[in-house]
Amino acid sequence: MLSNATKESLQTPDDAWEILRDCRAWFLKQAVQLLREAEPVPDDAVAAFAQALGAYFDEKTTAERRTSFDQLGDLTASKISLLGESDLELDIRLGQFSALLTESNGKALWRVYLRFVTLLGRPDLSPTDNPVGPKAIAKGLAALTAVLAENPDTARQRLDRLEDVFAEFLPALYAGFNDFLIARKVSAAQPTIVTASDIASAAQAGGVTGALAMDPAAALQHSLIGQGQPGGGNAVSMGAGVAASLLTQAMFGRLLARLDDLERAAPAVTGGVETTMTRPLDSIQLGLPAGAPEAAAIDALAMIFEAIFASPTLPDPIKTALSSLQIPTLRAVMLDRNFFTADAHPARQLLDKMARAAVGLPVDVTSKHPLCTVIQQIASRVRAEFINDTQVLSHYVGELDKLIARRDNAAGQSAAGYRPLVQRLEQGDQAEQASRRVIDTFCLRVDVPPAISRFLRDHWQRLLRQVWLESGEESAAWQDNKGVVDQLLWSVQPKVDIEERKQLARELPQMLKTITAGMQHVSVPDAARAEFLDACFALQTAAMRGAHSESPAAATNPSVLAATRPTPASAPALSELRSGVQRLRIYDVAGAWNGGRQRQSALGIGDWLSFRLADEPPVCGRICHVAKGSGKLLLANPDWDFAVLLHPAIAEGQLRDGRASISSGVSLFNAAAEQALRRTPQAAEVRQS
Repeated sequence: MLSNATKESLQTPDDAWEILRDCRAWFLKQAVQLLREAEPVPDDAVAAFAQALGAYFDEKTTAERRTSFDQLGDLTASKISLLGESDLELDIRLGQFSALLTESNGKALWRVYLRFVTLLGRPDLSPTDNPVGPKAIAKGLAALTAVLAENPDTARQRLDRLEDVFAEFLPALYAGFNDFLIARKVSAAQPTIVTASDIASAAQAGGVTGALAMDPAAALQHSLIGQGQPGGGNAVSMGAGVAASLLTQAMFGRLLARLDDLERAAPAVTGGVETTMTRPLDSIQLGLPAGAPEAAAIDALAMIFEAIFASPTLPDPIKTALSSLQIPTLRAVMLDRNFFTADAHPARQLLDKMARAAVGLPVDVTSKHPLCTVIQQIASRVRAEFINDTQVLSHYVGELDKLIARRDNAAGQSAAGYRPLVQRLEQGDQAEQASRRVIDTFCLRVDVPPAISRFLRDHWQRLLRQVWLESGEESAAWQDNKGVVDQLLWSVQPKVDIEERKQLARELPQMLKTITAGMQHVSVPDAARAEFLDACFALQTAAMRGAHSESPAAATNPSVLAATRPTPASAPALSELRSGVQRLRIYDVAGAWNGGRQRQSALGIGDWLSFRLADEPPVCGRICHVAKGSGKLLLANPDWDFAVLLHPAIAEGQLRDGRASISSGVSLFNAAAEQALRRTPQAAEVRQS
């Protein structure tokens, strides 16, 4: 049986069954969509995949507590004895698949697991039994493989391909699932109440250690409670709430009265009128004795607001609106014992949504901006209406969600006008990739004479690109001009057989006619034509005699091969393309060569990305389109008079080195709590040690 304190700490929603039902449907839909995008799979195999995922979800969400023997794993000795060698290899491979995906999904998977602990009311739930974890994906793929009845080698090759895709895109799926659960008011359980034996190792695998294993706000409060006690001890357990730990009800009443006085004394914040930002309200201003648990809670919130006010990316009008919510937030802290342990608390969500609604605003925006006016009005209404009913806060969280949706839609509409222009550029990229792929196939062979390789790189690739744009990859013109490359290479190889010589003599006139027409089509200079045709004549004459005109050593010389290979990607280049009133800023990797399959970016449509265009100040736009072939990102912002087409390699490089961030995926409250936590004496001691 769970203790009352544990039950209260878990905060299991009353509508948990309905939430679980919706979770199942959401997860299956997203996982199936990811599978379909990754591989062309028959419908019956997809159905088996979905059915296995659903069965695993049902098993893990309805199971009772498991014994230590049950937790040893599913692959028992009796099961091993029943498996054939190929089945056992596949089972082991799926275990590796699950382990890799668990490792690569880190914090997103960890947070989803903690929300399932809350949703199921199961502090004993093992992280390995996450109903939507990688094990579920592995079970689905096992069912898919069984339906396809593939041989072991083919099945392993498919798993290798899917492993790459799922490793790349599952983090986004779990981040979306986390947001889905927050929207249903499911908070992450604190690891301090989880009794599963492998909780510590799972936290470490998720990249979460120490105090940050719990909610950063809860960790901050816990840290400050320890500072205020003699010897650094805790006065109350983490499961106890602030209101429950107040020394007397009289003090609680006086504190709320003090908040009322501050509320009346604080200047109003209305649309179009900026007020002086107040300093963070701490326990000293509220007259609380140092060391009291409630003082630690208030000081923790003050440190969080201090970090919010120090944010370099939040515009001042938004900071002013957030500042005006200090007193309502303090009231929520006093009234709700779960505030610091519930990241889905409506007061915390109100602050997060307010910052999310402002994503993409210029840092120097004024309070007269329509979006700032609406946000300030919402803050003012919260101040006027919130007393002790959190439904008021939930209502305005909903209003902010609508505001966010309208802004996202406005960005999408802004980007829509650029789609025809971007599609033309995408066609150019596709033509470039197709033509380069054809030439690469031949020029990287060691038996290609350098003279021919140079001609194909410099001129015939341009012809193929032009033909692709004019007629398409399925046209006779494309096939003819592509085929003549193979024919050209065959024509300069030694012909020792009399029949081969006769064949060359018959085909040579038509081949030269096709090549000549192609050179005219892309206006190859006369000097380059003459040089190439002379080289061809010499090579073909030597071939008719059964000899090479250039020694194989010359063809395979590393310096010669280096000259014929495409150059690697050069530095990013910023350019502009104008069409009427439209201005498309293109930040591309000029001269990039992709020697294989183009991997899609982990960024997705709907993300607001803060990044840099060359050496300019940071900008933030919403990803409204991702090119299928190149993965290039089209970004727009209702406040821009342009759009941006961004190469994914540039975006991912900036994400890695910290110059870019996904602004729409950040919790303002948690980020501020983490910053505040790093400033505590305990964090300083950890850094010094």
